[in-house]
Amino acid sequence: MPLTLKLLSECKILVVDDDEMIRLTLETILEEHFTVLPFSAGNSVLEYCKENTADLILLDVNLPDINGLNVCRQIKDDLAFENVPIVFITSTYDTDSQNACWEAGATDFIGKPITASTLIHRTKNHIENKLRLEKLVELTYKDSLTGLFNRHYLDLEVSNVFKQAIRDKRAFSLLMLDIDHFKRYNDHYGHPQGDVCIKKIAEVLNRSVKRPQDTVVRYGGEEFLVLLPYTDFDGVKQVCERINHELASENIRHEESSLNRVSVSIGGVVYSHQEMKQFDELVSLADEALYEAKNAGRNCFKLHAID
Repeated sequence: MPLTLKLLSECKILVVDDDEMIRLTLETILEEHFTVLPFSAGNSVLEYCKENTADLILLDVNLPDINGLNVCRQIKDDLAFENVPIVFITSTYDTDSQNACWEAGATDFIGKPITASTLIHRTKNHIENKLRLEKLVELTYKDSLTGLFNRHYLDLEVSNVFKQAIRDKRAFSLLMLDIDHFKRYNDHYGHPQGDVCIKKIAEVLNRSVKRPQDTVVRYGGEEFLVLLPYTDFDGVKQVCERINHELASENIRHEESSLNRVSVSIGGVVYSHQEMKQFDELVSLADEALYEAKNAGRNCFKLHAID
């Protein structure tokens, strides 16, 4: 059975070159087939990548503000861009220059002057390979009901994100959520409608996190984890408030609840990594905070800041 992949026209390519003529040339060649976003400097594309992702990046080595090799390294350090191909546009073919690009994380080179057919075909090949890899990851690591990441992903991949936050000496935050009175909901409305409810909660959680590195996991039947690397206490509080606001707006009917609608309880930890802890310990601490939220009457959140 063939894999269903995203349309190429929906795929986003970032073109990074300080030469306006080259940028326009690349954009003109590619815009018929892809969505193209041009950038004239390295810092501007790095800023963009903090809040957004892409399907491929075409990058010049020589940029005015920051070397293209450094741009490539910084982007590849972000796990959200682990599988995003970075192709250098270059007129330099000596061995040392090429080795430097490979070591920085390059996927390929396209030489100047640019040949339109070569650019289009190589770009298509790299993006199609990326989309196939993403689809295989989805089949392995995604929950079939909600489309969220599953426990298998949590066990095998999340430790890498956690370790990266530790290396960067940045906060790592974790939320654990539970749907309030879900057994009553299932008993009253039936399990098929319970599945519909879980899917709607998953949609709310996905809308409530904004950055590529934020991850939502279906942890159990009606339990979810939200992983928020590089997020401090105030940021986590904002996410919790956003989740509650989005869920209240969704107004999923729950006649067996005192609110007459579906709500969630949230427990969270904000870890500043001064005292070494394991990821499993953070999950346990978030579970304890969730228990506090339930004891406080549900439909609320409790956050703990730990060193």
